[in-house]
Amino acid sequence: MEKIAFSIGTIHFNWFGLILATAIIIAVAISWYYVHLRNENSDRLLELTLYSLPVGLVAARAYYVVVNWQLYAANPTEILQVQHGGLAIHGAIIGVILTIWVYCQVKKISFWRWADMLAPGLIFGQAIGQWGNFINQDVFGYPTDVAWGIYIDYIYRPLGYEQFDFFHPIFLYECLWDLFVFSILIIMTWLLTKHPSKSASGSVFLLYIILYSAGRFVIEGLRLDSEMFGAWRLAQLVSVIAILVAGVLILWRNYRLPSRIQLSLIGRRDGGSH
Repeated sequence: MEKIAFSIGTIHFNWFGLILATAIIIAVAISWYYVHLRNENSDRLLELTLYSLPVGLVAARAYYVVVNWQLYAANPTEILQVQHGGLAIHGAIIGVILTIWVYCQVKKISFWRWADMLAPGLIFGQAIGQWGNFINQDVFGYPTDVAWGIYIDYIYRPLGYEQFDFFHPIFLYECLWDLFVFSILIIMTWLLTKHPSKSASGSVFLLYIILYSAGRFVIEGLRLDSEMFGAWRLAQLVSVIAILVAGVLILWRNYRLPSRIQLSLIGRRDGGSH
């Protein structure tokens, strides 16, 4: 498949960039819905989007370049050629989360509340963004003869696998898993809208981290081009750390929930007696 969707004069529009732009637009639209559902200020969503986009893009590229430095050391100008592929989703997630956290600290608003509202849009955007990997043929797994195997052009096949035509479509597996996580998050968000006292704020966001990371850990085991950290696949190591951190946080925040509710009720009762 051609990487260039269309051209206007000397300006070329790549499928990769158009897919990422579509993913961002839909992610923001979903977030806008939940921001309005919670009666929050949509201007803050716009500000968060404007700050998160460049930070997320730079972080995604920086993460990929750092872990694949041997590919860029001899040709550093290639670092800027984002249209050739090479954006690490873990880098993007880290960059976006840090941006949201800093923004919330500056504005003195709840990070956990905003993270809950943004999580469904983030995971849906990730699902769409996976199709950029399909265009660039840079995320695929071991050779396979399953009906849904993806054909990889000879020039993109790893050394030692040139004789194989079809490979596991890792991008498709991640897309489907992300859509499954999205469905879980919107169900959980709906339930918490009906029963807000059942779970602490941040639970939707932390569940997003846990579920996405669990799926990424399994799917990463099928990839041929994983970055390694010693004996570990780097993405699997990052996923394990993310699951542990998010798991501890969601347990800790929900363990404290009953005491916070009790203190709130006491405060209301004391306030009403004056």
